[in-house]
Amino acid sequence: MQAQHITGFITDKTNNPVELAVVVAQTIDSVYINAAYTDSLGVFTIKTDISFFLLTVQHLMYETYQGMYDSPHVGNIQIEDKDLVLSEVFVKGERPLVRVVDGKMTYHMPQLLKDKMAVSAYDAILELPGIQQRSGKIELAGANSVTVVINGRVTSMGESQLENLLKNMPKERIEVAEIMYSAPPQYHVRGAIVNLVLKSGDSESPTLQGQINSLYDQGHYANYQQGATFIYNTPTTSTDFMYSFGYYRERTGQDIFSHHRYNGQVYKIEQYDRGHTRKPVHTLRIGNDWFLNADNKLSFAYTSEIEQWTHPFTSSFGIYSDSENRKRSDKPIQMHNLSLNYTSGFGFSTGVDFTSYINHTTQYYEEKKKEQEDAFNAVSQQDIQRFSFYADQSHDLGKEWTFNYGTKFSYASDKSSQVYHSLGQQDWSGANSNSQLNEYVYDLYAGFSKSFSEKLSVSASLTGEYYKHKANDYWSIFPAMEITYTTQPSHIFQLSVSSDKAYPSYWEMQNAVSYLSGYTEIQGNPDLRPSKIYTGQLNYILKSKYIFTLYMNYIDNNFSQLPYQASDRLVLIYKTLNFDYSSKLGLNVIIPFKAGTILDSRLTLNGYYDKTKSDYYHDISFDKDNFAFYGDLVNTVRISSKPNIKAELSGSYITRNIQGPMTINSMYNISAGVKWTFANENAELSLKANDMFNSWYPKDLDLQYKTQDLKMRMVPDSRRIAVSFIYKFGNFNAKQHKKVDSSRFGK
Repeated sequence: MQAQHITGFITDKTNNPVELAVVVAQTIDSVYINAAYTDSLGVFTIKTDISFFLLTVQHLMYETYQGMYDSPHVGNIQIEDKDLVLSEVFVKGERPLVRVVDGKMTYHMPQLLKDKMAVSAYDAILELPGIQQRSGKIELAGANSVTVVINGRVTSMGESQLENLLKNMPKERIEVAEIMYSAPPQYHVRGAIVNLVLKSGDSESPTLQGQINSLYDQGHYANYQQGATFIYNTPTTSTDFMYSFGYYRERTGQDIFSHHRYNGQVYKIEQYDRGHTRKPVHTLRIGNDWFLNADNKLSFAYTSEIEQWTHPFTSSFGIYSDSENRKRSDKPIQMHNLSLNYTSGFGFSTGVDFTSYINHTTQYYEEKKKEQEDAFNAVSQQDIQRFSFYADQSHDLGKEWTFNYGTKFSYASDKSSQVYHSLGQQDWSGANSNSQLNEYVYDLYAGFSKSFSEKLSVSASLTGEYYKHKANDYWSIFPAMEITYTTQPSHIFQLSVSSDKAYPSYWEMQNAVSYLSGYTEIQGNPDLRPSKIYTGQLNYILKSKYIFTLYMNYIDNNFSQLPYQASDRLVLIYKTLNFDYSSKLGLNVIIPFKAGTILDSRLTLNGYYDKTKSDYYHDISFDKDNFAFYGDLVNTVRISSKPNIKAELSGSYITRNIQGPMTINSMYNISAGVKWTFANENAELSLKANDMFNSWYPKDLDLQYKTQDLKMRMVPDSRRIAVSFIYKFGNFNAKQHKKVDSSRFGK
């Protein structure tokens, strides 16, 4: 029989890892097979060639445990404390912050989050060293972008939907988080990922667990969110249900100061835009896992997100235009996803995924400026159907060699239209658009991993991709490699190189125009090309807690949507265009430190050189570079153990940045919060003030380059006061879910 590894982890009754426990594997008639010690995270691995065995766990401080198993994936074993009396003995130690396992930077989440303010899975991700949130996106220091995957599966939800779902998910479900700068190809994600490894969902006896949560979030407007999650586990199935409702309202606004060159003159234009968006959002998830046997699992899930209605409104007044712009959804904006996945015990896995997205809205525009009066309605429709299929196979070739290969196919159909109805003197029918987008992506990969010694391990892969959109098709090759070298346990070096491709949203690729005011419009670009991304990182991990990352990112055909003062008319155009390239070279340093059991802090420092170039940006070219610095300090303070009260104070600062030819002002952020855990650790009440000075926002944007002379001042709405309450019952361990990818939907 092919050799296998028995894996699991040992904890005490409070879920703290038990280190240096002896785990002995025996046959059912008590014949010795093999043994191992647990590491600092309570994890053990025993090599064996049998599938039915007896495990014995022994430790000086705990009662002996024995149990029969028929699966190599044992999961969590909890052992009882011994009643021992020790006098004048004090043992002090520090658990490692990060371990490198098979090339993955691994964090034991229960330990990492023990004294943190995090209340959700989303908060838990932000607690990982090197992870930060900027402009509503999760970023990883040294990576061009990062993708969150669950148990090795790529998530398939867009950014806003992913954030909404993770904020409804409890942090307790996450056992381990793995950071990889160059993901193996079987993850079907190129580049950096955060892999959340979840606790097992099955149970030796039927159990019902759940959680209810409520959030009040006050910015310029108040937001509300309530939800409930239930999980029912049996020895052969795990069924989960989640529903949440949120009412969200956001303020928007910007001041435009434009010196517009047109027809040999410079026109001074000042416009002041103010608006808000309101929408109620329903999120529903129903899923089931069938454990066919110890090694085979079948999973099904249905996920939907429905915006019952949406009411964006913007008014613009100033020298050039006085207008009102309203938008209403003609029917609920809907996203529905069905997924089916199968995992075998012989290294094979496969799955299918189908997503339907519907967005039908009507825009009501009215120009009120004297002698310029006009009005129109614009009916927009976007209907997307997307299907994907994957299959992966892994072979253990012996002598620490593993060979992987697989494929993925994706198809998307986007039917979009925009029909104008004139209500004034001007005929707007010439702006009508109607398009059908069919997109095909084929991936085929092969790769290997090899441990040459206890000090050196290597993984490498090559992925071939064929992409087709309209008359355009692209063949691409994506190499990836990761090398880990350990000179000694306290000195670990890791080199990662990878390549990727980024695609614009479907709406950006449509030949359509949307009018924001009498001076501002958004144009689609059907000639957009995907961008190619090349990244490299060299990590040095000192004493399992200090992390130094030297990184480089290069993006060929990088695309971005930026404002441009048209040369043939008085209009400010937003249009997504491809640049020649963008590049970044930097160094990131993570330094954690503690002061007894009271203070737990982490300092992050990141300095980088940024450069971007385009020979054809509308009718001009640009070549800009910039040096920038980012600093972040997070302090967690234990105010009291009984009652369990913790506080957090954090501060961030970033110097001036660039985006294409545009310059973005420096920003800073001061946040603070307090959390009370009570009711036998089942209830949490927290109060947090985010960005107390409303300054973590790009307020001033300057475009002063060649023919362009523009200043934009954004109206910030990042200061928020949030109160949340969470109650768990049934020893709740929430289940993370596969997310639906809608990142390229909408507009």
